[in-house]
Amino acid sequence: MTKLQARKTALDRVKRMSAERREWASDCITDALSGLEAFRRARKPFVFLGTSTEPDTEQTIGLLLALEREVSVPVVKDGAMKAIRITPYTNFRRNKWGILEPVGGGEVYAPDVAVIPLVAFCGLNRVGHGGGFYDRYLAGREIVKIGVAFDCQAVEDADFEDFDISLDALVTEKRIIDADGERINIFGVDQ
Repeated sequence: MTKLQARKTALDRVKRMSAERREWASDCITDALSGLEAFRRARKPFVFLGTSTEPDTEQTIGLLLALEREVSVPVVKDGAMKAIRITPYTNFRRNKWGILEPVGGGEVYAPDVAVIPLVAFCGLNRVGHGGGFYDRYLAGREIVKIGVAFDCQAVEDADFEDFDISLDALVTEKRIIDADGERINIFGVDQ
């Protein structure tokens, strides 16, 4: 399956989810993330702010801010992604893709955990939106890469290239996949 086919298949599935189902799944993903050792140990987490076709990460970010972590979110400027620190008082605006970005804030140069969006996945391989921003940002960094997605975004045999960055773990509302294999997400028992 090409990346384009994988994106279309996964996005069609997400669009068929009700708003209530996406909210429930996002809550399950936040609960599962908070149980991961790498997430609990993170001091400088880098977390995306999603769109309506991605899990909502606002609760995750709120939890990290409440734990007084140095939270950063992505900002794309001049074709490059940066991790910009946020606080509970940060103001945001929408960028050209409709994604919230902080107004102001300093760059965090060495995040230790990245919570990453994706459009589709096959095991620990992710298919992104196609811009390569995360692949370029994460290349060569010592950072734990955790993808989050709705379980319906899983695809079979998608094409991946050498420059595609693999994940260290992937969390959905139903399962957690990591180097040790796959396990059921106990928080994600269907409603």
